[in-house]
Amino acid sequence: MVPETIRKVERPKNTIVQATKKDNIYLVVQRVGCRYDNGRRLPVNGKVIGHIIDGQYVPKEESEERLSQRSFHVLKYGSAAFADKMGNELYRQLKEVFHKDDALDIYCLTLIRTSFPETKDYQARDRYDKSWISYLYPGARLSKNDVCELLFNIGKSYDLVVGFMRKRVEELIKEGTKVLIDGMLKSNTSKVNSFSGFSYKGRIKGTKDISIIAAVDAEKKEPICMKVYKGSMPDTSNFVDFIQEFSIKDGIEIGDKAFTFEKMQQYKDGKIGFLHPLKRSSKKADKLELSSLMVPLKTEEQVIMAAKKEDGGLYYYLFRDERRAAKEESDFIRKKKPGSFDSADYKRRRDQFGTICFVSNCDFSTKDVYDYYALRWEIETVFRMYKDILSLNTTRVHDDCSVIGTEFVNYLSSVITCKMKNMIKNLGLSKEYTLRDIMGRLSDMVMISTDTKAAKWNLCNLSKADLNLKKVLGV
Repeated sequence: MVPETIRKVERPKNTIVQATKKDNIYLVVQRVGCRYDNGRRLPVNGKVIGHIIDGQYVPKEESEERLSQRSFHVLKYGSAAFADKMGNELYRQLKEVFHKDDALDIYCLTLIRTSFPETKDYQARDRYDKSWISYLYPGARLSKNDVCELLFNIGKSYDLVVGFMRKRVEELIKEGTKVLIDGMLKSNTSKVNSFSGFSYKGRIKGTKDISIIAAVDAEKKEPICMKVYKGSMPDTSNFVDFIQEFSIKDGIEIGDKAFTFEKMQQYKDGKIGFLHPLKRSSKKADKLELSSLMVPLKTEEQVIMAAKKEDGGLYYYLFRDERRAAKEESDFIRKKKPGSFDSADYKRRRDQFGTICFVSNCDFSTKDVYDYYALRWEIETVFRMYKDILSLNTTRVHDDCSVIGTEFVNYLSSVITCKMKNMIKNLGLSKEYTLRDIMGRLSDMVMISTDTKAAKWNLCNLSKADLNLKKVLGV
């Protein structure tokens, strides 16, 4: 607390006074600008320019500052500015649940992981100091030990993590919101956390996994909430727990061919639908003679054949992609060695080439089923962002609390990445660039300051193409 008499001491304009551990010494900190947070104009503090000692202002000599102690006057700008443009709403939501200082640290770490995908936790401070993030959000604590402690503290405060997720559920899931629910397995070689367990796929690969289930807004194509589970736990148990914990009352569970749904029926009461593909070995489509009911279905990409039939309270949908069928047939013939071709087997398989059959407890149109399962790939894309774009394919921490903490930051990073992908697509840039291409171009955009006090910044010269990209993205 700074006494009123100290605040009234004459000092340079655009400065504030901060207390130190010594009663008679106070810092005089420069105000270097402002930033906007949800429409509010907030000040940004700069470096210390002097002290108030025994009631007198004493300026800090520039010569006292060694080169190693000076702040950066060259900052990576583009990718950090774009990530913040897409993610600042998350910062507001974080401050509603976490202490403002913790929210700042969490958000800055999220921006770093999103802006600089290859960054390891011990490199976070370096990326922060060298990027526009440190200018937008000064004061974050992101040293190696700070990040380790932050992730652990997030995980131990599991009630706050769940509270944050539930607030997003309340804000984002409205009447008519199409919610898709899917899961992923993530490699986790740690030996000292209870989430690590051998999944079915993990046994084959010889690795341990953790399971992550997420609810995704199918229209916005971004995660709403997520939760971490043991990789060894059954998918049905995880889905039931996930739906109950976040009070998801309406949605579509999108599964794969290995998923069994019977155990979940008793919990759903028809409110949560499911859509699963059947294995090619299933005889259900033949028994229902779905192939004889096929009619053309026009999609955004092409025209395919589709059929639908109800049986025993469940609905079955069959699709055939003629282009895929031709490729599968060609691959089948090409891979056969001379003398090993089985005509009967070929004839049996030929009708299955290019087909996929679905089962659901909901009465959808064939167009709805096609669109819904196509959106399943959007969910898979969200999950691949954890592994590919964000380069977070292996859990780097060991304690249960730290696993929860790091996956929470991964989740926040994925939300921002999804928002960036959607904006790129909506602007029509995806026809020319991938997200990686754009982030690479943005990362080359640099801000420099020739002002000793780093109060004014200018963008380095850019090519015409990059200037146009910056203008289109609004960064």
